[in-house]
Amino acid sequence: MAKDPIDERTASDEVQGVVQAAVDVIGRAGSASAGAVGDALEGAGRALTRKMVSDAVASPRGMADRETLARALAARPVSPALAGATAAALGLRLASRVRRLGFIARRTPLWLLATAVPALVASVSRGADELRLVASHLVLRARAKGIEPDPERVRRVAVQIASRGAVDPEREPSHGRLMVSWLRRAFRAALPFTAGVATSDPDGLAAAAADVDPTQLSAD
Repeated sequence: MAKDPIDERTASDEVQGVVQAAVDVIGRAGSASAGAVGDALEGAGRALTRKMVSDAVASPRGMADRETLARALAARPVSPALAGATAAALGLRLASRVRRLGFIARRTPLWLLATAVPALVASVSRGADELRLVASHLVLRARAKGIEPDPERVRRVAVQIASRGAVDPEREPSHGRLMVSWLRRAFRAALPFTAGVATSDPDGLAAAAADVDPTQLSAD
């Protein structure tokens, strides 16, 4: 039986896919709205969230209770890195495209222009980890109730929680909107006197995940 393409790609592959998509859209966007940027990142964002949930379903981290999840979300993020050649190539692409925008670049929202590759990689990697932690919590709570969770329902709920939205496993969330929030975090991380790419409101995220009724995640 052929492997699922999700299983063949690593989390790092998917993070790199989002970063590359972000660099590409920055070069094309000019003064585009956050909504337009989100639309452009929807596909890469969906692929990343599916990978993180797939990993959580196959091998959930030990996030069975709210307190453990909150501590993990509050922990200092590990600084990730792409391979040197890849990061350098993306950085050059970003720099050259912003230069070509000329006066348009000066009218572009600051958060859109300040997404340097290291900050982007750190923010997207942190977001991916947040999703896996939340998804692991949901999976473990469902299985503790004798429920085998549906990965797609877990994905929808995890993205909704990470997006600080209402939880509805039947509703498809906007992955692009979540990616835009990570771009904004990347910009803030580049400013002095900020919290870098630390998770915002880890207690609130953990509480939202703990409030989910596990029966909503059932594959049946």
